[in-house]
Amino acid sequence: MRKKTLKKIDAKVDSLLVEWVKSLLSDEEQEQVTLKNYKTLLPKEEYILARGTNYLSFYTCRWARQNIKKLIRKGVDLDSITIGDLEWMLKKTSTNRQLNSF
Repeated sequence: MRKKTLKKIDAKVDSLLVEWVKSLLSDEEQEQVTLKNYKTLLPKEEYILARGTNYLSFYTCRWARQNIKKLIRKGVDLDSITIGDLEWMLKKTSTNRQLNSF
């Protein structure tokens, strides 16, 4: 992908993950979340081990970036991607089905 598109994707990742973190918090705590400090609230583990295989952890920057790229390759407009689209990709993956079988 072009560098210009990758910068737009990175900005979209930041905005989507801030939106997701805010959806988990109360109103008072939501006001404290900014683009500068939201990464401290994301999962620390980047990978999870399941059935002897490492999988990329959900709701990390890398996971969001990867799924946004997949959606763009399928023809979805970058500006129209929401956190719901990323959650749809999560439900669609076989990784999620394997992890739920524990």
